[in-house]
Amino acid sequence: MWATARTLFLLISILAVAGGSYGDALCGEKVLNIRLLGEPETLDWNKAHTPYESYLLTSLMEGLVSLDLNLKVTPALAQSWTINQAGNVYLFHLRPGVKWSDGVPLKAQDFVFSWQRLLSSSLAAANAYFLFDIKGAEDFYQGRIHDFGKVGVKALNESTLQVVLTHPVAHWIQLLAYWPTFPMRADITRQFQDVSPHPIPWVTLGPYLMSEHTLESKFVMKRNPLYYGGPSHLDRIVGWIIRDDATALNLYETGTLDFLTDLSTLDLQRLQNRPDLKTFPYLKTGYLGFLTQTRPTSNVHVRRAIGMAIDKSQIGGLLLGGQIPATSLIPPGILGYSKNLGLKFDPTEARRELKSSGVSPNEPIQLELTTLNGDKALLLTQYLQGELKKNLGIDLVIQPYDNKTFRAKLKANIYPGYLLSWSADYPDPDNFLSVFLSYSPNNHTNWRNESFDREVIMARQSLKLQARESSYFNLQKTLLQDEAPIVPLYYESILALVRPRVLNLELNPLNYLNLKKVTLVD
Repeated sequence: MWATARTLFLLISILAVAGGSYGDALCGEKVLNIRLLGEPETLDWNKAHTPYESYLLTSLMEGLVSLDLNLKVTPALAQSWTINQAGNVYLFHLRPGVKWSDGVPLKAQDFVFSWQRLLSSSLAAANAYFLFDIKGAEDFYQGRIHDFGKVGVKALNESTLQVVLTHPVAHWIQLLAYWPTFPMRADITRQFQDVSPHPIPWVTLGPYLMSEHTLESKFVMKRNPLYYGGPSHLDRIVGWIIRDDATALNLYETGTLDFLTDLSTLDLQRLQNRPDLKTFPYLKTGYLGFLTQTRPTSNVHVRRAIGMAIDKSQIGGLLLGGQIPATSLIPPGILGYSKNLGLKFDPTEARRELKSSGVSPNEPIQLELTTLNGDKALLLTQYLQGELKKNLGIDLVIQPYDNKTFRAKLKANIYPGYLLSWSADYPDPDNFLSVFLSYSPNNHTNWRNESFDREVIMARQSLKLQARESSYFNLQKTLLQDEAPIVPLYYESILALVRPRVLNLELNPLNYLNLKKVTLVD
């Protein structure tokens, strides 16, 4: 009943704004209507770190470089750059004539301010560690030095940014396409940072500007007339916050949404073979994680037994999203992927492993596992529940929560098991392996391995392809087989409904939505 009422409310609201015809507003405006999964935690791009912000920030802002559909690094706010022979000093030359949306010219100092803010421990940014390869950056973050002038980031003049790394890093240039590294204006940030988690008055540099926000309802972006790349074809983009999958599909089918991702499994059953159902490559791995300092998953034999007791080949047929059984943590498409990793499905061996744990067969294990409360997550956890009961006699107790509560439970280490996924922020194996460094804020397992930490850092610094590939195989063997704090379950593409009137929409394998080329046809 609630979903039906909400659907009616959203239909009325969207039609009122859009003019009632496929999102085209009155007066001939070109308006694209898309779905947002929830209210973003923040639109402060130094702090943002969840998919809820992604589609907004990639339209509002840009970085020094961007990544195209093939994940090739291309110029953005930097017109060009040079790297010294040693591979650790970068000089970025800003594109001339770039202006913030209030007309103020972009300056190299805007990057220095942004990166100093990102590295300030008081901000508690989840992705501050992305910049730790810069000379002095980690020391500044840890409070060992207080003068940011000693960090290897300097504006040589208004249009030239110098960055000095402590060592060469193979993937480092890719990080600059990710929003935490985007520039910020010191004057605007200080004025508005305490006003709201969604500071509408902030100025931006992307093809669109934020023009309206209604809490738990919508975000409206309008064309940025000062965008350096020229005016976009759309007048406005409306991002509707629609948590319920059935409601979102109803709005798409009635013509009031143009682009829709995160389709429910139930809906996918009847959407197969639809010409407007598109598949986009995605660097994403779903996995089962364990707290390694909490019983019963503090026992490595229990973790390994669970990994061997799950038949991953059934997940794709269960979720209907084209999921492929995962072997390595690193997904296909980037260096480090391997079919020859991971614990193989073997119920007999799983029972032997469980016996090795010393757990008495007369004391059945009960394992609490937390997950998001969406239909895919619940279907998958219920499948895991059946597998562990059937193959090991383990009673899996499912604890589902909404996104905000789920994240809080993860951080608080409440439950010994959790279901999560990792999608790439940059297309390099380091982005997957560095999640499980001892000090990574994204490592929710409490697993600590100093040897693993050292080898991740060594692989990051190596410029030799074969050496890196060998390191990533060995690292994953430790992570997935020997100590098993996680069990990779599946790789996943992005399935989306795209209305035929939407042309030139681009969604790259990082789930970066590029709308600046989009045109709408009648």
